[in-house]
Amino acid sequence: MKAIEHAHFGRLDIGALRETDVVWQSTVQLGAGEVEVRLWAGPSSEPGAAELDALAARLTEPPALDAAARTALRAYLDEDRSFIDFHVDELEDSETVGRLVREAAGEEVGAGAFVAAMRLNGIELWLSGPSDESPVMLDYVFEPELSDQILVVRVAADGAVASVDWES
Repeated sequence: MKAIEHAHFGRLDIGALRETDVVWQSTVQLGAGEVEVRLWAGPSSEPGAAELDALAARLTEPPALDAAARTALRAYLDEDRSFIDFHVDELEDSETVGRLVREAAGEEVGAGAFVAAMRLNGIELWLSGPSDESPVMLDYVFEPELSDQILVVRVAADGAVASVDWES
């Protein structure tokens, strides 16, 4: 079995993987809550120290990572309101939607207010994953008890936001 030792992630056993799976998980503190973090690897993953160090570096300042992602979310939603409109239309009985609509005072719910109501649901780290250019994925949700829709902020190894994608 192939194992790798890393200062942040500890011992990672990746040699026995037959399919992509979580090889490490933990939580990071963000505000008053915790966010689950998972490190994924596949059977062909052969991470080096530099790749693991780059991923670990993304976890050193969760508030800064979250702030950069939220800036990208606001820009995305300012350009395309579909995600906001979908939730306002589909979740009209939601207390949060009701509050946002009231606060908008007859105007459209703004991207800033909507993003502020979203929650970071998880951070996924990928070793040689689905996109080598964006190995960090932050999953943002709105009313997760009522909606399975997610906005994923993809972040490059250097911390730059690469894209925002609507998934479900």
